[in-house]
Amino acid sequence: MKIGRNISLTGRNTFGMKVSCACLVEYDSPEEYRELLSSEVFHTLPLPFLHIGGGSNLLFTADFPGTVFHSRIDFLKEVSRDGDSVRIEAGAGTLWDKVCLYCAENGLWGTENLSGIPGETGAAAVQNIGAYGAEIKDVVESVVCFDSVTEGMKSISGEDCRYDYRTSMFKEGAKGRYAVMSVVLRLSAVPKPKLGYGHLKAAVDALTDGAEPEPMTVRKAVLGIRNAKLPDPAVTGNAGSFFKNPVVPRSSYEVVENYALSLYGSDYIVPHFDAGAGFVKIPAAWLIEQCGWKGYREGNVGVYEKQPLVIINATGNAVPGEILSLEKKITESVINTFGIELTPEVEHI
Repeated sequence: MKIGRNISLTGRNTFGMKVSCACLVEYDSPEEYRELLSSEVFHTLPLPFLHIGGGSNLLFTADFPGTVFHSRIDFLKEVSRDGDSVRIEAGAGTLWDKVCLYCAENGLWGTENLSGIPGETGAAAVQNIGAYGAEIKDVVESVVCFDSVTEGMKSISGEDCRYDYRTSMFKEGAKGRYAVMSVVLRLSAVPKPKLGYGHLKAAVDALTDGAEPEPMTVRKAVLGIRNAKLPDPAVTGNAGSFFKNPVVPRSSYEVVENYALSLYGSDYIVPHFDAGAGFVKIPAAWLIEQCGWKGYREGNVGVYEKQPLVIINATGNAVPGEILSLEKKITESVINTFGIELTPEVEHI
């Protein structure tokens, strides 16, 4: 257990915001966390409380006045095999891409499309990370948590996590109640590739000459696509996709479509995905690029030149206010152009 006061969080958020917290607590096991909560020390910790993972989906807007908790529970093991179904368990503090690599190396299907997403496993389950037509909810068997209400451990099934697009019960409704200790994933030992998103199939075919791929092949293709268009947070501060892809009524999509046809001609097809029940999902990156933001720079911040969905700390010296100002300008321009309000995927603290 490590407890520190007035600790810098600059290295604990991939945006590289130069902020600090009043207190930082790191624990190595569920037992340590339970013991802390029942100790006298716990009552001296400054409020409010915040759990973080690798800080890859956070924007600290100022110094945090309370206590930040971080799990260092790092393990990865196979739990069971039942025919073609394989269950593995990973600690909340285990790097998510370490899990993806383990699965690919062992021929297990289910996480390969999520390769390369930064952050830790506990936070990945809370956020319901997703990429290339897959989400972590597709493979979550259960999330093992400490329940601050009952003061005991609880295993919550994937079905009960109330997963939705980039959210879960841990972010909505039960926020702050549960501390994730580990995540159990249900994977497949038989091929179940998901290659229908974007250019993924073409990238996989280029590596296999059209032969049946292995999980490692899909992983390599995903990493190649990601590395070609997304900045490395270790080099350029960012939190990945800053905005969610908006899901709008078909009538709103038709407004966007008419706009595009007037500019690009009758053969142009706006990128979009059927979201069911009369709704359409439109890539936020396309909307942002149409408004002229791709590659934009303003002081210490900017929009990544290869992916307009990513706001960057371009110089490494950006302050939260600069990020927030650029976010507001982008949001307002998309509203004014298309009548669609973008929602941040990045959590603002």
